[in-house]
Amino acid sequence: MNQKATIIGAGRMGSALAAALHNRGFDTTVWNRTSSKTEALSRLGLRVAPSLLEAVGNAEIVIVNVNNYESANQLVRQPAIESALRGKVLVQLTSGTPDEARDMESWARTRGIEYLDGAIMNYPADIGKPHGTVLYSGPDELFHRVKPVLLAFGDNALFVGKEIGQASATDIAGLSFAMGAMLGFLHGYIVYEVENLPVDGYLQIIKKFMPAIEAGLADLCNKIQSKDYGNTQAALETWAVAPRELIGWCEKHRVDHTCADPQLRLIERAAKAGKGQLDFAYLYEVLKRGAD
Repeated sequence: MNQKATIIGAGRMGSALAAALHNRGFDTTVWNRTSSKTEALSRLGLRVAPSLLEAVGNAEIVIVNVNNYESANQLVRQPAIESALRGKVLVQLTSGTPDEARDMESWARTRGIEYLDGAIMNYPADIGKPHGTVLYSGPDELFHRVKPVLLAFGDNALFVGKEIGQASATDIAGLSFAMGAMLGFLHGYIVYEVENLPVDGYLQIIKKFMPAIEAGLADLCNKIQSKDYGNTQAALETWAVAPRELIGWCEKHRVDHTCADPQLRLIERAAKAGKGQLDFAYLYEVLKRGAD
């Protein structure tokens, strides 16, 4: 398959996407509102379109990666561009929400445009490498038809569901976990540093924790699905010790404890409701109900 592809957007990520397609031998065009951002891609041999209309006209698959859906809509929801996109495949790789994906899918369907929504799970430097991961949702037949093109971005081109918003939803869920873990890592690094522990060894300690963390996450899933919060080896009141100690340590050493504060508040809300002896998994119910 040597489908012609256009990348709309030449920021760090868009440029990485365009270069990955070019490196895989695809006939690739790129367009960016600020033309200077395409100069490096032009030197690599990619075609730089002078206008958005020409960029869309050159392609069978149009891939969008811009700041947000609002910017994407301003670009593609123009009569001339809509006409040029008719009968083509539009792949949205701009970060957004499930509702924004559903809105764009509805717009595309009424204009005869085939549409896939995606979410990139890597930094630009990872695009085109074997571990490069991008999530996709939409018609499964369309995904498999264009998958040879999508594999240019990395071997993990993952189809997560037919409902168009599912890639975005998976992205939000994954980032929720990743950012919590990364912020926790930074806090731990500061503890190591201040307490004169060898910071080079901190990552190795975290790696040793990984099997226990994976087992703990599996236990959380089982308890949430069964609603069995009473069977626990460490009740919420026991868990409260961790954020209290971290907050106290941070205050003593003048370190920000913004990340630990909501952890303690969630546990205290559960305890105030008489649920302090239940399992950590009960916080799922607290989170789902929202703020009091």
